[in-house]
Amino acid sequence: MSVPTVDRIEVFTLEPPPPEHEGTKPWRKRWGSQQGTPFDRFVEGVRRREPGGIIWVKATSTDGTFGLGSTDTGDTAAVLINHTLAPAVIGQEVGAVDACNDRMWYSCLSFGMEGLAARAVAAVDLALWDLWGKTANQPVYRLAGGPHRRSLPCYLTGNDVDWGMHLGFTRFKLARPYSAYHGQAGLEGTVELIAKTRETIGPDAELMLDCWMSYDIDFSVRMCEALRPYRIGWMEEMLPYWNYDGYREIRRRVPWQTMATGEHWSTRHPGMRAARDGVVDIMQADIKWVGGFTEALKLSHACEVSGIPMYLHCGANELFGQHWSFAAPGSRLIEYIQSTAPGVPLEECYKGSPSEAGRRAYRATPGTPYPVNGEVGLPPGPGFGIHIPDEWLVPWSL
Repeated sequence: MSVPTVDRIEVFTLEPPPPEHEGTKPWRKRWGSQQGTPFDRFVEGVRRREPGGIIWVKATSTDGTFGLGSTDTGDTAAVLINHTLAPAVIGQEVGAVDACNDRMWYSCLSFGMEGLAARAVAAVDLALWDLWGKTANQPVYRLAGGPHRRSLPCYLTGNDVDWGMHLGFTRFKLARPYSAYHGQAGLEGTVELIAKTRETIGPDAELMLDCWMSYDIDFSVRMCEALRPYRIGWMEEMLPYWNYDGYREIRRRVPWQTMATGEHWSTRHPGMRAARDGVVDIMQADIKWVGGFTEALKLSHACEVSGIPMYLHCGANELFGQHWSFAAPGSRLIEYIQSTAPGVPLEECYKGSPSEAGRRAYRATPGTPYPVNGEVGLPPGPGFGIHIPDEWLVPWSL
């Protein structure tokens, strides 16, 4: 019996039709006040744009079965996929995901594996896992060694905590309102936000703060000390991802504070080093930014050796992250980015045609399970269980 091989790798954009119905009216607008960013250092500001938008990759085998993956660097990733990554995997056995992954990394060796290259690799890697699952008629989490549990608790990222409580969440992560460039006023404003939130959610709920690379070492230390009375579950990504020595210094000065980071590390290697050296307590890789399902799984095994849990960045919002989180042994919690305005049921983001506002990276495809009472159950299969109508996929072109 012959084993099917990878026959084609194609790149598409997703163009769903407009929504048929308006949906539920929100109670109010989403929280949208000021957020501190690393760009606060520039007086004139910086307009931040992701390079190229969302693309989808279709991996088709010699027997006609296909799998889907995606990434968020658009035109840049598409060029790498068509000219570098596709030739590396075409002709390889379906299911040989480690071999294909290795071939893709080494095809990028001369110009660099990190950053944009890692995001391109991720799209193909995800498509190959989906293809393998469909060929084997199994969900990806089972092929990857799971499930380790039947449901996973979620923490909600978003500052509309009253809406999150209404939905049944008991774990909350806030976006920081200020950066290091706001000085003492920024510190006091952050303490005010955290104090009000703690009062709202009560003493038993988990509370974390996402700092998104907007602090420096001194501001991080001062902030940790100021927030200590409010029992912050973890402080996330206080420094830019490249400031490894800075994380060491924060660890030295506030050893009692739980620290999380890793969202912007690409490939498994920076995270493996951080786990080995003990400069992080919780690893938070993004499945698309680290290099895909395979790379994230390898990183989780290294974290497991060091006794460090790994919770994917926005892992519950897409099927890719859900399958991974049920397979990875060190994943006991999963992040859900707040996806609807207060008062709009979560299921309205997952049924039928997505709205224009929902075409972001965190927008799930139809059929994606959503959290109920703060937990998400096993995702569907085979493969990742993605259901995208063929007519929504439009061939990519410059």
